[in-house]
Formats: sequence, structure tokens, C-alpha cells
Amino acid sequence: MGELLKQQYISLDNNLYKDYIPNNINVNDNLNQSEKKILEDSLYLQGFMISTIGILYLLPESVTKWDPDEANGENLGQKWKDNISDGPVIDEDEFGINYIGHPVSGAIYYTMARNDGFAPFESFMFSFIMSSFVWECGYEAFAEIPSIQDLISTPIIGSLMGEYMYYLEKELDKNGGVIWGSKYLGNISYLLLNPMGRAAESLSEWLDISVTMKFKTYQENIMIQQEQYNISLNKPYQFNNFNYGVIINLEF
Repeated sequence: MGELLKQQYISLDNNLYKDYIPNNINVNDNLNQSEKKILEDSLYLQGFMISTIGILYLLPESVTKWDPDEANGENLGQKWKDNISDGPVIDEDEFGINYIGHPVSGAIYYTMARNDGFAPFESFMFSFIMSSFVWECGYEAFAEIPSIQDLISTPIIGSLMGEYMYYLEKELDKNGGVIWGSKYLGNISYLLLNPMGRAAESLSEWLDISVTMKFKTYQENIMIQQEQYNISLNKPYQFNNFNYGVIINLEF
């Protein structure tokens, strides 16, 4: 009887459990302390990036070069796809925005990773991912085509700037966080040298948030519902395609 049921419903075939039971991986269990810290800081960074998009949206078109009619919230998904497929291009932003503003952003990403315990190359990769994928081809691509200058200058020049900022932080540490005899000036310098890291640290202490990330793989319901045994092939349906999900738990 049991063998007959297995021939009728693939859900009873023990060999298919790996295909149909969701696979959950608790990422936190596989991370060291530095990786857990950068995960938490990255969440705060997303809030900063989204807030920046809102501020830029309010600025005049002469500054952002964004067309307000195209960034009005309608068909943003299609707008993002079009901008990604049309880019990257040489943009027409001012020199100060391309070669000062964007590198400063790259330096902020870099110093965050360095202060969380990562090596220079790892910090560069973090800056590259945040500036090129998350910002340039992510949030900002909803409003404009990705820029060649930004993709290059933000992580490269930014990482060079960031390493020097990190060096100045270490020198400040050696001096006990004091500049010209003033602890107040030292604290301001720490904030300027690692603004997002310091802001994330303050928010973490204030909000007392515990961050847990999990990856989940699963099949669409329509696939799972196809339980009828394929008698002509003498084997159950097999599906190689899975959906992937990321679960982020925030505990206060």
C-alpha cells in the first residue's frame, strides 16, 4: 500500500525531501564578530541612503540632473529597468559632485568596514558593492542612468581617502582622542573621520537592536502542488528552480 501511494504522490517519496522542504540557513551562526557588526551597520546605512534619496528628490533639477516628471513614483520599476539597460553613461554632473561628493561617500563606506575589523581589500570590496550596486545601480537608478564616473571614482578614490581617514583615526587613538588639548575636538574629528560608523554605533546603543539574517530557499506553491506521479517517465517530477529569500529579524 505504501509503495502504491509513493507512485501516486511524489510528496511521499523520501528522496524528494531535499527538493521540497525549505532550507533555512541562520547566517548569524556562520559569521564572526566583524561580519555581524558590518551586517548591522549596513542596515543603518540603508536608512541613510534612502533618506539621501529623499533629500536629493527635493533639490532642484539643476543640482541632481533628475527629471522630476520621470521620478514621480509612477512606473518606477520600469524606469529602473530602462536606466540599467541604457547605462552606464558619462554623466553631466558638476566636478565637485563626481570627484568630491561621490568619493567622500565611498570613503564613508570604506571606513565603516575598516572600523568593523576588515582589511583594506575587504573594505574596498564593501565600498564597491555599496557604491556601485546598492547605490548607483540600486536606489539612484530609479531616477537616472548609472554613471561611469561614479562607478569608478566612488569606490577607488573613496577607498584611498578612506584608508587615510582610518590612519588619522588610529593616530587620534594614540593621542587618547585629544586634539590641541580638547576632547571635544577629538570627538568631532572621530565623527568626521567615520560618520556612518559612529552614527550606527550611537543608534545601536540607543535602540538596542539585535539583527539576525537568514537565507531561505523554497519552491513556488504551483510547483509543490504538482504532486501527481509521472507514470510515463517512471519517476516523479523534478524541479531545479527555486525561489530565494532573505529574512532579517530585528529584535529590540
